[in-house]
Amino acid sequence: MGATEIRIPASTSNLGASFDTCGLALGLYLDVTVVPGGDNFEIDLAGEVANRVPRDETNLIVRVARHVAQRRERAISGAKLKIESQIPLARGLGSSSSAIIAGISVYEALSGERLTDGELFRYALDFEDHGDNIAPSALGGLVVACVVERGAERSVIAIKRSWPEGVRVVLAIPEFEMDTGEMRRALPDTVPLKDAVFNLQRGALLQAIVSERRFEFFSEALRDRLHQPYRVPHARALGDVLEMNKETERHPGLLGVAMSGAGSTMIAFANNNLDAIASEMQRRLELSGTRCRTMKVEVDNSGRVVQGC
Repeated sequence: MGATEIRIPASTSNLGASFDTCGLALGLYLDVTVVPGGDNFEIDLAGEVANRVPRDETNLIVRVARHVAQRRERAISGAKLKIESQIPLARGLGSSSSAIIAGISVYEALSGERLTDGELFRYALDFEDHGDNIAPSALGGLVVACVVERGAERSVIAIKRSWPEGVRVVLAIPEFEMDTGEMRRALPDTVPLKDAVFNLQRGALLQAIVSERRFEFFSEALRDRLHQPYRVPHARALGDVLEMNKETERHPGLLGVAMSGAGSTMIAFANNNLDAIASEMQRRLELSGTRCRTMKVEVDNSGRVVQGC
């Protein structure tokens, strides 16, 4: 059995009002080369994960591969894994979800099995509750993801649509991390009905905007009352960038701004002047004493790619 090349895109989730329902695959990648052999895994790390994640069997990718083998009552060999990632860790860009999808792909490479999407999502949910990150990393594009329970099993209904080519993405990635679990605990257990309706309307609006190319309403679709107002106080610098969503007319080309996942990355959607928008996001963060880097990235409409197995 020869080497297998696996490529998994990053993802941004929530997309403003579409909290826990919608995600988008981004052109930042986790690349894994799998060379089967031996009983254990040998791991070489590069990129954003260098010196940041384990090099032994506690590595998330390895744990997922072993877990799927156990669930399916299959034996898999060890392997040499070369793991290189462009995806910043703990920044709201789906680094964990991409590793989970990669781990399932490693299982497929070593076992020779090809899982259905339903099986892939079912095993992924054993490690990650949020289908809005898992599904885009697997499928690419804009994905509406709904976690469903059927008896003791959970899986994801995922509906993908291609992202419009004219809408580009700018990321502002602060130097500080935000823990997803901590940011989840920052949310209230209950919200007013009017706030729930507010978000339902705008989550639906985003899908209509993408379908009908009505980008003039993009910033409205990103307005949110369920998660961003409760998370921004934990990193106030992000609030200064989020204010850009209320003043898109002052920034030509800007369609809207939101937190990426649970933060700390801020994401802007634009159809022009990406450099100026990136500079403004960086300026606002640095005025609050927060260093950051900015990136212009493409949307990945393909999802995971596996070659050679």
